[in-house]
Amino acid sequence: MFRPNILLISNESSPGEAAGQINGYELLVESGEIASFDFVSHVEGYDAIPAFDRVMAAISSKNYDLVVIWSPKNFPATRSKFETILSALGNIPILYWEGDAWGKIASAKPITPQMRWWLQSAERVFTTTLFQEEENLEKYAKDRVIFMPNTYCHLYFSEHEKNPPLAEYKYEACLIGNNTSRFPIVSGLPGSIRRFELVARLKTSKHLHANIYGSGWPRFWSSAPIRYGLQCEIIRAHRISLNWDHFPTYPGYSSDRLPISLIAGRPHITTQHPGMSWIPSEEIGLFQVSSPSSALDKAKQLLQLDPKVTWNMGLEAHKWARERMSHRMAARFIISYFVGSVAKIQQEPWAYLY
Repeated sequence: MFRPNILLISNESSPGEAAGQINGYELLVESGEIASFDFVSHVEGYDAIPAFDRVMAAISSKNYDLVVIWSPKNFPATRSKFETILSALGNIPILYWEGDAWGKIASAKPITPQMRWWLQSAERVFTTTLFQEEENLEKYAKDRVIFMPNTYCHLYFSEHEKNPPLAEYKYEACLIGNNTSRFPIVSGLPGSIRRFELVARLKTSKHLHANIYGSGWPRFWSSAPIRYGLQCEIIRAHRISLNWDHFPTYPGYSSDRLPISLIAGRPHITTQHPGMSWIPSEEIGLFQVSSPSSALDKAKQLLQLDPKVTWNMGLEAHKWARERMSHRMAARFIISYFVGSVAKIQQEPWAYLY
């Protein structure tokens, strides 16, 4: 069976930033399902070489059979440079992955001209929300747009992936997230006002104590911003975790905070998006709520349960998310959708999404 040589044009802004996502593709080489894999960043400032020159050098370095582009945003700077890239690629198929929430609210996340160029040229587009055609990337895409969820980094969280959480905890509840709301005129990203409301309810509640981790919060509300790789450790120090998403009306959407919270292995309360049939809910300790007040009520309810009950809920979350929602699976899903030498994923939600 034909095994392709693949080039990834990534959006990592510094070396190692996307190590887990890149490793997902490297594992396909190790398994013998693809012949080779190379990557190059399209982000200006990644190194001393101009981004366009860096990408062009990578394209010309080998005879590739497939190119994957991540979130091009503003790359390349001009249409003529884009045409030069297409000419260098020739007939090589392009797969486009967009991990951010674009569409519908243009003022919050406008689709750039460069995104439209790549969408119009890609054989397949993978995106993290389920908007209808007129609202989403499919409006510009050459072919159909395929939904896929965000995933967690199996390198950053390797120890938490391998080891389920212990029953012991130090604190009751936590919320990890930045405050982007700007009162009184500008609301920031969609959902930011309700996230602010949830944190305000948590901080003023007389019935529970919640630690808030993130930037932009009023003085004394937030414990501190935390490094990306510490999220699981922080969550495991608490009995439950909560979140209110940005883009709460986007169907099927969640940031990578959802799989990270699940692999941490504590009951997790989050926003009830439409179109979330791709993921189990309460049977894996995941509770989707429609409002900040409902989130607070659910948190109180969970904290009234025997700690052994909530611990077991978290174990189910960890069991379900482990490997299944990792960057390994994201890479496999994208490539197996287009390349016959890569085995398709048999687990849900991936099997449902093909």
